[in-house]
Amino acid sequence: MAKQANAKAEAGKHCKLVGLFRAVLVVAALALGPSVFMQAAAQDLESRAAEAPPAFPTPDIFAMAPMRDGARLATSILLPEGDGPFPAILIRTSYKDGVIPWGVFGHQRYLAAGYAVVWQSTRGTGASEGEFRFVADDRSDGYDAVEWVAAQPWCDGNVGMDGGSYLGITQLQAATMAPPHLKAIIPHVPSADFWRETPYAGGIFMRYHMLNWLKLMSVDQFAELGVGFMEPVKVLADPAWVARLNSRPLIDAANGFLAGDRLAQYRAFVQQSTFGDYWRAIQNMPEHYAKMDVPVLLITGNFDPSIGALTVWKGLEAHAPKPQQRHMLIGPWTHGQSFFDGVTENGPYQFGEAALMDLFALRIAFYDRHLKGQPPGVPLPQRVRVFVTGANVWREFDGLPVPGRQETRLYLASDGSANSSAGDGALRLDGSSGPADRAVADPENPIIAKASLMEGAGLYNEPEQREDMLVYTSAPLEEPLTIIGEPSISLHVAADAPDADVIARLTQVYPDGRSILLGTGGSLRLRYRDGYHRERKLRPGKVYKVQLPLAYVGHQVAAGHRLRLNLMGTEFPLLDPNPHTGEPIATATRLRKASLSLFHDDRRPSFIALPVIE
Repeated sequence: MAKQANAKAEAGKHCKLVGLFRAVLVVAALALGPSVFMQAAAQDLESRAAEAPPAFPTPDIFAMAPMRDGARLATSILLPEGDGPFPAILIRTSYKDGVIPWGVFGHQRYLAAGYAVVWQSTRGTGASEGEFRFVADDRSDGYDAVEWVAAQPWCDGNVGMDGGSYLGITQLQAATMAPPHLKAIIPHVPSADFWRETPYAGGIFMRYHMLNWLKLMSVDQFAELGVGFMEPVKVLADPAWVARLNSRPLIDAANGFLAGDRLAQYRAFVQQSTFGDYWRAIQNMPEHYAKMDVPVLLITGNFDPSIGALTVWKGLEAHAPKPQQRHMLIGPWTHGQSFFDGVTENGPYQFGEAALMDLFALRIAFYDRHLKGQPPGVPLPQRVRVFVTGANVWREFDGLPVPGRQETRLYLASDGSANSSAGDGALRLDGSSGPADRAVADPENPIIAKASLMEGAGLYNEPEQREDMLVYTSAPLEEPLTIIGEPSISLHVAADAPDADVIARLTQVYPDGRSILLGTGGSLRLRYRDGYHRERKLRPGKVYKVQLPLAYVGHQVAAGHRLRLNLMGTEFPLLDPNPHTGEPIATATRLRKASLSLFHDDRRPSFIALPVIE
């Protein structure tokens, strides 16, 4: 029993380790979302990066697990107390221990609950053999890893998978291959739609993000990343970073910063600028979701910039069997916070103790049901459990989108001067009106995203003061408005250039004037207005109707507060500015301004549609 007692003691220490590695896991959010960090997390990270990491137990077994093509992947195993065999939880990661130590993922809790813990470096990372290729090998490698674990004498043949961000992607990829011994997966904050969240956001390449994320997988120690890695204010004060983020052509921006297969991967991202065979081979399509006949617990956060969990949920609901074995949990968390037990506040929001839950106890309960066949130790959520910020309550539903929701449309209107928050742009219930609004997008003087989309509840007043942002604000609400789901925008737009971007951010305006982000909005490069599978230049001056989905919002807007929709053509450094020439993004070198016109009249209404519930 000594080993089990030690595991329980380590489980207690885990809570103390959370503080040390919380900021590190926020940085791991690079795998799934914007590289724009809240300042507090960055400062905490900077101060802790120099601290020596705590010691973790030496694995009971280390093996180079063979894959079907002969490549061997570095695999560490910790075993619980007892003779076994045991059910196993497999975690497949692309990060080295010096960046994100594997002990932070709750292995002490799993050992104490009687699970073997298996930690494997994905192909081409850590000590594993082979070449790193984004997601490309994680289907077959995931299958082979699950079946290798199940065949070991210390395993009873029941394997689950856990992990977030890229580690969540590896679970989904394995599940598409339906390994016979994979019994449950818990992907949290995964990426799933590579053209809406990363490496492209609505078809706009995320240069800053991809440079940083590929670098994150290239270093041996976190301290190697440097201060400029953490937040845009410091990045934009670094001449080397400014040059790297503004250099043309885009395909050469990683030269001298990345090397080897990481550099090759960056160049592949840039060159594959339409959704063709390259992306179809790695992104989950309907036929892949149809094969995911495995219990799934999806975890994400209201303030997570990744839309992946919602994308996966919709894919499973539309194509996979056995809906009763799927659960979705959305808490008041950022990307990194989804690994832990929640928080009592975020940005301006105070949630109280009701927002906290023991997420590892929930995971263990899920595994107990599906790997051990035991009743769960804590109640599992109904099919969907969400935390509604503003109201500060958990709500449960039979599905998502929420059954019985009502679509509320707020129409854009102005007298033609919606530029900045001082303009006359309005959101109204009674339809669009007024002449078109116009804003000039300048790739050499872009709007700077100082508010943190990683935080998700950042203050957005400063960029709203710019004349190149169109701002539409509602009247004060007469009663609270509860939004649960993914809003969408319908716009009528024209440009004087062959290409342009539309970037949208939804905010809540407080009576004192603070404008606070709701969710992380959405964006669209207009050459992809008919789909990401082809590029079509704009005809200058022609008016196009475009649809723009926004990221999830789970929030109650208080009475007396207002809603605001911000529309712009640039947001830097989160999104790489459009050159506006219509040239291939990989090789374009010329830059020009683009004048974007937004129409909102009886014949060409523009509006935001909100999923509202009682």
